[in-house]
Amino acid sequence: MSKFPRPPVGIVLIALFKLTKGGLLVALAIGALNLLDKDVGELFSFWITRLHIDLENRFVQSMLASINLVDNRMLEEISAVTFGFAGLLFVEGVGLFLAQRWAEYMTVFETGLFIPLEIFELARHATGTKVVILTVNCAVVAYLLWALVRKPPAKDKSLR
Repeated sequence: MSKFPRPPVGIVLIALFKLTKGGLLVALAIGALNLLDKDVGELFSFWITRLHIDLENRFVQSMLASINLVDNRMLEEISAVTFGFAGLLFVEGVGLFLAQRWAEYMTVFETGLFIPLEIFELARHATGTKVVILTVNCAVVAYLLWALVRKPPAKDKSLR
């Protein structure tokens, strides 16, 4: 018999979701590192032209002005923070797969921290994507809280 109990399907789905987000963040962090010593504004202009988007568009011009402010130090900082957050998501995902109670608490805390910010952003400018993100995160927190309340704590004094 395995040392770790098999987690419920809902927790497995949340773990897969966390691991997928972590993988995407690692790809984003690597992408930021690949932009080091490159003219990010020129690269942005190339892709805007390639996608047949008007370079004179006011939104595109605003984005280009912002992107031109990005330097190597900023790319390194973005990459470091992104790698760090990806690591947190990997720890949560693996802990959930191993049916660890601490991982459930950690996921409730980490996911719950973003809900007020998501509500603020939704109130500022509502989009379908923001509604979906808020709904998914609320569902994750609600499900894990339900799972934590329903499951009695381990009898031993370990962190399980």
